[in-house]
Amino acid sequence: MPLWGTAAASATNKPKYLPEDENSDYNRALCFATNAGWVFQAGTAASGNDNTSANPEVLVAIGDLAGVSASTGLQAPTVTAIRFVTDAPADGTADQTITVEITWDEQVTVSGTPQVVVANGDESGDGDGDYTLSYTGTGTTANRLRFTATGLTCSATDVLTLGGNNVTLNGGTITDTADGSTAASLVLSGLTAVTQTVTA
Repeated sequence: MPLWGTAAASATNKPKYLPEDENSDYNRALCFATNAGWVFQAGTAASGNDNTSANPEVLVAIGDLAGVSASTGLQAPTVTAIRFVTDAPADGTADQTITVEITWDEQVTVSGTPQVVVANGDESGDGDGDYTLSYTGTGTTANRLRFTATGLTCSATDVLTLGGNNVTLNGGTITDTADGSTAASLVLSGLTAVTQTVTA
């Protein structure tokens, strides 16, 4: 079952025909792998259930994926999408916030405060430097994590880039919820980087 194996490309290892549009109720980021198969997180339009405490809605059932062989069962969760959640920060003021979301193809469990760096190209020449964002919770689904930095000073025309720096654990952990032990992949460099330009 190459769909679940390590050979599957991270961009294509989800059900093929789910849209990538964040505004779609059925976008790929809302779907992730569990022991039961591919699921939509409860509490989303895709699940048809507004109870966020309910079990995820099974889209494709494949029983006990974590219990099958190491070559065909659930592998370590892989990053499949990255995005900025907040609008581009504004110039000059020292109270700007940047929030990003990183999405894995499986549900993940976090301890501590992992971090990710958003690079600043310093196009303005003001020397504001890169921004270190810390884990602040889950986003839309249990496979999507948010990282935030607050109280930032930003300069107009600086281009901020997410994807050139991998997630760092910072003394914490990000593990596979399905088996509780397999560390999640923290690599972002294989994805297309996303950017924001600081506004005037």
